[in-house]
Amino acid sequence: MTGTAIHRVGQFWRHSSARVSPAETASAESILGPSLAGFFLELPVNDQRHGLDVLHTIDRALPDAASILRQAALLHDMGKAGAALSVLERSLTVFLAALSPRLLQGVLRLRPGLARRYAIYADHARIGAERLRAAGAIELAAVIAEHHAAKPRSEVTSALQRADHAN
Repeated sequence: MTGTAIHRVGQFWRHSSARVSPAETASAESILGPSLAGFFLELPVNDQRHGLDVLHTIDRALPDAASILRQAALLHDMGKAGAALSVLERSLTVFLAALSPRLLQGVLRLRPGLARRYAIYADHARIGAERLRAAGAIELAAVIAEHHAAKPRSEVTSALQRADHAN
């Protein structure tokens, strides 16, 4: 539990202090191309930073990574954008989900607005995949859809999971 708590504190700090440089944004746009770049640009800065960090981890581990894996790194959490949770709300719900799912459900019952936004956050893999399918990115949508699966079918998704968990 101590290692997890330290990891979560680090995540909170990284999310609350996240920055993305213009050069990083340009790089992401280049990787995604014109049809997908808008998805990255609509993400909150903390999710952009996380995607870039996942991409950096992939690039270090797999210098010749397939472009779909690099794109998935940048967009795997795109379904969270609609949740519009603040860093504090995200941290609180993640902490409560790990500590006591029952307590989290109690808080969500008391705060219906938060509950609606948390439902989007919790279902982000499906939501992101649907948006990508609608944009014609079928193969990328399949990776995004299963990026939280216990046993992903795709090696691309497995590599994404490893990089995501490292960040």
